[in-house]
Amino acid sequence: MSSHKVSKERIAFLERELKFLDTFLVLQSQRVACDDMPEYATQKAQALLRNSRVALSSLDLTSSNASQVVQQMEDDIQMTKLEIRANYSFHKTSLQLSASRDEIADPRFVEDFMDIVAAHIHDLVKIDDAPSLQEVLKELKMLRSFIRFVSERCNEPQNQHTFFTHALVVAGHVAMLVWLYFTGRDYKNKDLALGEINVLVFLQMKIKPIRPRIREIYVAVLKALKSTIQSGWHPDIKNEHVADSEASFIDTILHNLLGLSTNSSPSRIVALKDQMEILQEMLKLLRANIIHIPIQDLEFHLSDINNFIVDAGLLVYSLYDSEEEDMASGEVNQALLDLPGNIHQIKAIIYFIIRKPFQSNLPMIHGLGYVDILLNKLAEFQARYADSLVRIQMHLQIIQNQLLSLQPFLEAVAEKRHSMFERQHYATLLIGKAYEVEYILDAACISKEIPYWCLECWLIDIGKEISLIIAEIPMIQDTMNTNIGNTSSQLDRTPNLNDEIVGFEDEIAKLRARLTEGTKARDVISIVGMPGQGKTTLAYRLYSDKSVVAHFDIRAQCSVSQLYSRLDLVLAILHDADQRRDKSILHDAAGEDSQRRKMREDDLADDLRKNLLPKRYLILLDDVWETSVWDDLRGCFQDANNGSRIIITTRDHEVANYSRCHSEPLQLRMFNDGESWMLLKKKVFGEEHCPPLLTNVGKKIAKKCGKLPLSIALVAGILSEMEKKEEYWERVAANLGSHIHSDSKAIIEQSYQNLPYHLRCCFLYFGSFLEDTMISVSKLTKLWTSEGFIKGYEGKSPEDIAECYLENLITRNLVMDAKRRFGGKIKACRVHDLLHDFCKERAKEENLLLWIEWGKINPMCYSHKQLAQRRMSIYARVNTLERWSSSCSLVGSVIFHNYSSIAQASHIFHSFKFLKVLDLELAKIDSLPTNLVHLRYFAARIDQKSIPSSISNLWNLEYLILKSRQRTLFLPNTLWKLVKLRHLDVSASIRTYVTINNAQELPETSSKLYDLETLSYPYFSCVEDVELMLRKTPHLRKLKCMFMGTRSYQYPVVEFPSRLETLKIIRPHLEWNLFYPELHLSLCISSPNTKNLTVSNFYLVHWNLSNIGLLQNLQVLKLKAVYFQERQWEVSNDEFLQLKVLKLVDCVWFHEWTIEDDAFPSLEHLVLRGCKRLKAIPSCFGDISSLMSIEVRKCNEFVVNSAREIFNTQVEDYQNSSFKVIIL
Repeated sequence: MSSHKVSKERIAFLERELKFLDTFLVLQSQRVACDDMPEYATQKAQALLRNSRVALSSLDLTSSNASQVVQQMEDDIQMTKLEIRANYSFHKTSLQLSASRDEIADPRFVEDFMDIVAAHIHDLVKIDDAPSLQEVLKELKMLRSFIRFVSERCNEPQNQHTFFTHALVVAGHVAMLVWLYFTGRDYKNKDLALGEINVLVFLQMKIKPIRPRIREIYVAVLKALKSTIQSGWHPDIKNEHVADSEASFIDTILHNLLGLSTNSSPSRIVALKDQMEILQEMLKLLRANIIHIPIQDLEFHLSDINNFIVDAGLLVYSLYDSEEEDMASGEVNQALLDLPGNIHQIKAIIYFIIRKPFQSNLPMIHGLGYVDILLNKLAEFQARYADSLVRIQMHLQIIQNQLLSLQPFLEAVAEKRHSMFERQHYATLLIGKAYEVEYILDAACISKEIPYWCLECWLIDIGKEISLIIAEIPMIQDTMNTNIGNTSSQLDRTPNLNDEIVGFEDEIAKLRARLTEGTKARDVISIVGMPGQGKTTLAYRLYSDKSVVAHFDIRAQCSVSQLYSRLDLVLAILHDADQRRDKSILHDAAGEDSQRRKMREDDLADDLRKNLLPKRYLILLDDVWETSVWDDLRGCFQDANNGSRIIITTRDHEVANYSRCHSEPLQLRMFNDGESWMLLKKKVFGEEHCPPLLTNVGKKIAKKCGKLPLSIALVAGILSEMEKKEEYWERVAANLGSHIHSDSKAIIEQSYQNLPYHLRCCFLYFGSFLEDTMISVSKLTKLWTSEGFIKGYEGKSPEDIAECYLENLITRNLVMDAKRRFGGKIKACRVHDLLHDFCKERAKEENLLLWIEWGKINPMCYSHKQLAQRRMSIYARVNTLERWSSSCSLVGSVIFHNYSSIAQASHIFHSFKFLKVLDLELAKIDSLPTNLVHLRYFAARIDQKSIPSSISNLWNLEYLILKSRQRTLFLPNTLWKLVKLRHLDVSASIRTYVTINNAQELPETSSKLYDLETLSYPYFSCVEDVELMLRKTPHLRKLKCMFMGTRSYQYPVVEFPSRLETLKIIRPHLEWNLFYPELHLSLCISSPNTKNLTVSNFYLVHWNLSNIGLLQNLQVLKLKAVYFQERQWEVSNDEFLQLKVLKLVDCVWFHEWTIEDDAFPSLEHLVLRGCKRLKAIPSCFGDISSLMSIEVRKCNEFVVNSAREIFNTQVEDYQNSSFKVIIL
């Protein structure tokens, strides 16, 4: 094996040698390499090249004579090289060569040849990292940039043949001398011989403008180029590489500018020091920003930019010492005279090319809350960075006052349901100015990448532009209330809870029968239909049907969609099955998911098979696109001949037929006209009647919707927002053309256009999630707030306003409320896949979002402009992030959807300096990016045992969500410096506890987190810990904590924050707790506004329960895995007066329950799960008039029978026909 490896290395060496030999022959054909070379030597080299290539192409490396063949070729090349070296010569100057010949060196040939030479030397440098060779390669690349700049801007290349010939000659000799002196089988770059060092110096001297004749060539070509530019000629602007060539030549000028210190007279360098520093600054700024400017904008300034670059080159090259001092002085003096005017002009251009790319990448639609964010940031930055802002302080204050004066206008835009185009346009302009001011703040205080003179110009212009907007706004105020429809506040919405299915009654009955009756063999029920036809709605209706639920032992569902992996599908089914089987706090679903992801895919699939096999299962696979999905999963769904079923929804008949077992696939029919009109009425009027005047036009609209439920629902959303007048409905009917029948996108577009301005960003943001994802409303509202989509209102939290926005979108049928809480609040939502596609496409068009998907990743596919968009949603491998990070400095949001580990996360995201949202909730990171000072939302999985104290650098952070699998997790006490924090969720395994380092040592004068409203899950070992935390967080609304409890019977009163609405107290499920079940809740809960209380895993004495029962505003009580004193619970008449929901889960030692007649007077829902020893539900629940349902799951027959008796009392005695009993 070793000899085989050596042979490969030697083959690579031979191929490299032959490349250089080929270069020599190309030069000889151009008569550039050496005129004194004997003809026979050239012919011998040609034969050697030809024969060696033939031999290499047919060489068998495993043959016994391979080494001999290679050895012979090496010897032949070495002999040829020695012969060429003996006869090789270099023209004294390239001027002599060009003067002695009539041929013109073609610029394109020169460029291509120099690229080949550079590539050859680069390959050599990679193998033998010689610094001297690297210097030669660097100089050659600089000359290549000069060639490219001139060739693209020279309208008559034949007049510059001396310059191009010089470049060709130099490149050729660089290649040949490097080959002749620095390559070979026995060459080692340890100690270069004096002759070899001289060769390297010689090569560099042939490129640098040190020698008079070479400098003369460079100055002459630049002077000719200046005349061309001044004549008005410029290169083809369609060439997208124009800016690259300018940037590369600026690098060349800067390189030579640095060389002046050793190649110009010291007196001249001292005299020109200030001018050279200014010139260097301008060149660097131009270099850094020119590549970002759009081509169409570059066109207007190209002549001035080229003129400045050429003048800068002339000055720098002319400053190199010369034998002809008079000439040099003349050139220098003229260049210096031109410099101030050039500097003034280039400053204006640099300001333009810095600002224009920033503006061109701004979203074309904004969140109205962004101005609120900027105003807060302005005040904070002026206090925190006063010294950095002193030169622009006055301009910032002017803009601050302007924006404050415009707040009523922005509030009016948010309040109006049908905003005029003019108002929307001016709102967009204003928020764009807010983005720019925020960028200026960062540039002045943090990155310091832009000079103050540029920032000052920028702020002055922004102030003028805002003044123009202010002047225009009064002209549109008179028309602000003239739009169609109701103009009530968008914050006062009534939830639309009507989720009735219209049509398909016969289909539902047939499918229900197939699920619960028929063959005992496993069967697949496929529902086939076109997008928007109602497949998913019908499937979920069947999946949730009470008789279907009761029939199966275990149910689970997942959405498949186009992008899927077998691993994710199996995990989703296992997770859903776990959640439905055991909703106890003791069930660590997140922990199981994390462990399962470490398993092999086949092992995980086998785990699912074993979980399902003994049971009668029902699996719903929604939105299946490929037959491969069935191939991936069928092995998990074993047939136990017990009546198990799989429901599949798909657009593709092939998928349905492929997965068919016994039942024929159901092809959904189109709605008839009557069903279309019935659905439209239900969506618009609910249970109310349709006015007679609207019936005919309503039927016309329903008919035009193409008999698709989705189209009908979207049009209903438009009609719901209008006054119920015939003329308005006629207008809608007229806008629904015949194309609607075949194009649902047209209706989606109309629904989008009908959205008020402030809801458009919120709707399009759904495109940042994966298709068919169930989206947590809690997370969604936090993201909307962090993105600046939510306009603040006094007295309402941003999250509450965001929920109102979401209700509005649901009312318009653009979003589906997938899960609601007992009180009616939305818990999770989703969007139809057609709407999701629309959101992705439109968000991209509006510069709102860039989607980067797995399988479509080619780093070269994304331009700098694309990667500079404000938001990135990524479903791709982690290594793509680092590759693109240098182009992502303006990105404001990154949402990462792939389960993975991100190494060196702080390094990868270092360049994302404007990030406000970083959602890595699915990714495990090894370090926190604590340099991102603008960050407002940060979520990630971590494996560290402690959070670094540098997290306090994230002083803008409002939402911090960390998930850990460590046994302990320590938070630094610098956390108290994050005074803007609104939501802190450090969720861990249920066997993990989270504490704050040295919390007890904090002085009382340390910062309080006044904005903190949500806190999860700190660990408290004693009451004193609880009291300390509550003193530091006086405005908490939600607290979820772990509390150890004690065996003491003392109950200190803890002053909970007056705003606290939700309280969840869990005893950590540590193994040693099992030996002390009597550890009880040793504190008195005194929070008058608490509405939702959860207590888990505690021993509750009678006093605890009485204390809880007296909470005046308690509406939801959940007791999970609690131990009741003496195994009984007695409830008095004066307790739980406002309670609406009562859930008892896994209270296995709960035996006796007695309540007085007037207890629970407001109760609406009672849920009992896993209360296996409870003897009965008290009969007086049958007398509670407000009671709407009882759910019983995994309880004994006595509890089930008592629930049925209560049902009879409610329905028969009190005629409460809407009362439900659910037994599972």
